[in-house]
Amino acid sequence: MIIYDILYKRGEHEGKASWLKCGILLEKEGGKRSIKIDTVPVGPDWNGWLVVSERKERAEREGVSVLPPGEEVPF
Repeated sequence: MIIYDILYKRGEHEGKASWLKCGILLEKEGGKRSIKIDTVPVGPDWNGWLVVSERKERAEREGVSVLPPGEEVPF
């Protein structure tokens, strides 16, 4: 199963996009897809568009490097 995040681009600040996670899309074996919506943006800036992006590991999203198992942090 592949998990995708459903995102809404709220805007940009200092050249970096600000995203709101609105739900997930699950792609199962055989190509079947399901969507779980948690929130829907509303207001004058809502243009009706959402972005589907393959989910990244938390460390990758936050730019944190992860050591391989058994490896120690060098001091």
